[in-house]
Amino acid sequence: MAGKTILVLGAGPGIGRAVATLFASKRYNNIVLIARNAERLAAVQKAVKGANSGVTVKTYAVDTTNTVALFEALDDSDATFGKPEVVFYNAARVLPSSFLDHPVEDIEYDLKINVSALYVVSQRYMPHLVSLAKTADPASSQPALIVTSSALPYHPIPQLFALSLVKAAQLNLVQSLSLTYTPEGVHVGVINVAGQVSPEDELRNPNNIAQKTWEWFEAAWETPSFEVKI
Repeated sequence: MAGKTILVLGAGPGIGRAVATLFASKRYNNIVLIARNAERLAAVQKAVKGANSGVTVKTYAVDTTNTVALFEALDDSDATFGKPEVVFYNAARVLPSSFLDHPVEDIEYDLKINVSALYVVSQRYMPHLVSLAKTADPASSQPALIVTSSALPYHPIPQLFALSLVKAAQLNLVQSLSLTYTPEGVHVGVINVAGQVSPEDELRNPNNIAQKTWEWFEAAWETPSFEVKI
């Protein structure tokens, strides 16, 4: 299917929905949404299509830590749309965690969501993004890997220590990817959402975060920047 494709992993009702909707309104007419919760995923699909009637949206209710199921979904979406031009990685769990009581299995699961799954997605798509950067017209193609981050890698919260540590590990991975592939023409960077996301928050509401993400994404081709702080 012709057109430009954005892949959104962690397509929940907040940032994932807002970014998918805004990017669809700009130039991406093929939208791939992946999230764990099928019911919420259907609501996000409805919101994206409701705001952008001309787009095609495919959804997959998949846990990103299940690599086999994830790759089956990606095989299907790639067969339908071709590989994406933009990968937006937003998968995460926000849960309280107390020292010494928090199960190590939960830390390992969060590492899989934030680090291992991001790594295998990068393995799958980075060669394609590099190829796009080298062969496509820069005026019409902007290959990118964008990851939602936060202030936790810099300012950990003990009551959220598990999320703090996995986000620090994730940021390290994305920094290494950026150092390697930004010189190859792929925009690799993070959205640093430095506070709680809420529809009522003037700055950190999902729609404003999506707008700031788009402005940063567009500007990066003239003025490269690893991070946008919101």
